Amino acid sequence: MYGVAAEGVLAVYGSLLEGTGNETVLAVSANALGESARKALAASTEALGYGRDCLALVATEGVLGSNDLLTIVEGLDPLCLVATDAEASALLAQAYRHDVEPDAACRLMGRSVVAFRDLAALMNTPEDKQRAWALLKKLPKIN
Repeated sequence: MYGVAAEGVLAVYGSLLEGTGNETVLAVSANALGESARKALAASTEALGYGRDCLALVATEGVLGSNDLLTIVEGLDPLCLVATDAEASALLAQAYRHDVEPDAACRLMGRSVVAFRDLAALMNTPEDKQRAWALLKKLPKIN
């Protein structure tokens, strides 16, 4: 039954999604995420115990509304979410009718969420990368 919802999401929104529908972490961004941010997210989620191929990505690209995003998140049903920029945070907040502050952690419908103002901008210096890692460590660690 679980796979049916994910398959439906992939059928409708597949052009904006990267993943198989079986991932445990969903990263939401306004635009396609750059390679350094993708690698950092993948390495961080693996270090937290989510596994090597745990990360799905959705780029809203200005075409997804809050209802679309809600459908995607609930259909894929990830354990946790990462909003990679302020626009993604705002869209999640609108979708779930709950504050999602940039550069902070929260919970949405039982899911752990970390929200960045601009994850890609934090990939420029070692200090900024440590700031990103500090926020990502607020996701639950899986042993």
